Amino acid sequence: MKTYNEGVWSKTFDIVNYLFMIVLCVIMLYPLLNTFSVSISTPDLIAQGKISWYPQGFDIHGYKYIFQSNDILTAYKNTIVYLVIGTFLQLLLTSLFAYPLAVNEFILRKPLAIFVIITMVFNGGLIPTFLLMRDLQLFNTMWAIVLPVAMSAFNIIIFRTFFQDIPKELRESAYLDGANDIGILFRIYLPLSKPLMATFALFGAVMFWNMWFEPMIFFNDEKYQPIQLILRRMTIELNDYTDVGGLQRYIDTFNVNPKNIKMAAVIVTILPILFIYPLLQKHFVSGMMIGSVKG
Repeated sequence: MKTYNEGVWSKTFDIVNYLFMIVLCVIMLYPLLNTFSVSISTPDLIAQGKISWYPQGFDIHGYKYIFQSNDILTAYKNTIVYLVIGTFLQLLLTSLFAYPLAVNEFILRKPLAIFVIITMVFNGGLIPTFLLMRDLQLFNTMWAIVLPVAMSAFNIIIFRTFFQDIPKELRESAYLDGANDIGILFRIYLPLSKPLMATFALFGAVMFWNMWFEPMIFFNDEKYQPIQLILRRMTIELNDYTDVGGLQRYIDTFNVNPKNIKMAAVIVTILPILFIYPLLQKHFVSGMMIGSVKG
């Protein structure tokens, strides 16, 4: 039985933990709340610096400007296409490469593992990558940003380590039942790797959603640009007070504070990725192997 002092210390510890987590949540949520508040607040109050974590007044001209442009909708579509195809290729190719590295009987396991580790230390750099994409005629195609990141040495090592933890008895039993390695990978290993796949699907989705530097280099045509590159261009235009696309004229006509548009653009670009986190979070905790091998 717990003594009185142990009970007091336990409750005190819980209270301190709760307070710490509340403070941590406030610190993390405040920038998001401030950004949203500025995006819909009255321009005059924004100029006076009176907006903190809640909106004052109501003005949605920032959002109206964003969605009246076809560039934003096209960029959204481009980003979703790059995200879906790029993340799928990452998971598929990484799994196909990591599986043989996890099989001890595979003859080329060690040479390929060394090759993977070497690529973590040495890489061609930006200019060789640019020249390679040019020679392959991949400019203004999604493959220019999807293929270079289709396989990562770090991801391969993580996948290999996870696959090695799967009991080899499962693979041997499948062999006895007539299954081949492709069937074993897709019918046994990948279903048992849902936490791994979900986690790296999230990492890949966030990477493609936030990608702007590579598209800036490889996309000359604006109709192929992703949402983050459009956001960057819009921010530069607002900072330089240029009138590209009638931006300055729109600000003057509707008395819009440039911060309205900036913060509205930030909210529009981060909301979709915020919704992905809750959908995949339940898969983060591993433990799918419990009970898979009996006796």
